[in-house]
Amino acid sequence: MKNRSLKKSFIFAFRGIYKAFQTESNMRRHIIAALLAILFSFLLEFNLMEWAIMTLTIFSVMITELLNTAVEYTIDMTCGDKYSKIAEYAKDIAAGATLLAAIGAIIIGCLLYIPKIIEILKEFIL
Repeated sequence: MKNRSLKKSFIFAFRGIYKAFQTESNMRRHIIAALLAILFSFLLEFNLMEWAIMTLTIFSVMITELLNTAVEYTIDMTCGDKYSKIAEYAKDIAAGATLLAAIGAIIIGCLLYIPKIIEILKEFIL
């Protein structure tokens, strides 16, 4: 394979992200959740460390979803219409990685947002 220019590498990478957005409903859900997380992070005035944690969390979910999609496409291309138990396992394992990232994101979100929401409610009630 020939060496590609940096510009072409970026074009291909963004094309892959866009393709995943077009074809994968879960990718669209993750992006909506990320946008909501960012909005609430602004509203709750996150500090730099909280922003760093939120950014890493969002990217980990997006990355695992992209890898899951790549695994699914590769298996579908390789197996075609043939059923393979091993291919099913591989797809399930890749989906499991995305699920774990999403669960981790929910837990991190709760750890970051709930204390701030409780503080706001305390000020509102008092």
